[in-house]
Amino acid sequence: MQNPTRPKSQRQSRLREFTFVAVFGFLTLVIIAYFTTIPQHIHGYFTKSERLLTWSIPPLEHVAMRIIPMSSRYEMGAKAWKHLLPEGGHVVHLTESDGSITSHTVAMFHQLRCLEILHDAYVDEGSHRTSSLAGHCMNYLRQTMLCQMDMRTELQGSVFTFNGFDQMCYDWEVLYQEAERNYKMYAKLVDD
Repeated sequence: MQNPTRPKSQRQSRLREFTFVAVFGFLTLVIIAYFTTIPQHIHGYFTKSERLLTWSIPPLEHVAMRIIPMSSRYEMGAKAWKHLLPEGGHVVHLTESDGSITSHTVAMFHQLRCLEILHDAYVDEGSHRTSSLAGHCMNYLRQTMLCQMDMRTELQGSVFTFNGFDQMCYDWEVLYQEAERNYKMYAKLVDD
């Protein structure tokens, strides 16, 4: 004789299996959804690429620059000297492979910052002559000039009669643009 309760227990068993699979599937989806959105909650809604601080300079184009002894564009005023550096100064920030952020000095901006320091020392009538920072800058500029020496000959004459010369330079605007981009990304990460 067949047990009349067996079909009912089979239905209950199947219902339990279905419920278990449905609950397990639902919880799996919730867990997946949660873990895929965690970076947004932790890092202020930045994507992974937006959290990476990079310094990426494409091959630089050459530009001609007229080298002249005096220029109204780079007058001795403080305003002109303060515009030598990008907004973030002479430092860029990079994301390392472990996710940490390190600060680096861009050599061209370091050199310009040193010129600014020496200019300030000169304008302040030598009050910084014994400054260790001014001493560092004098030595740093001397070393970089020796390393990147320019062996072109220059015609000697009076500062007032010298017409200057054309020099082929790398287009430095790209460095300023990349430094500004890097600084804005760094400031955005620090603010959030």
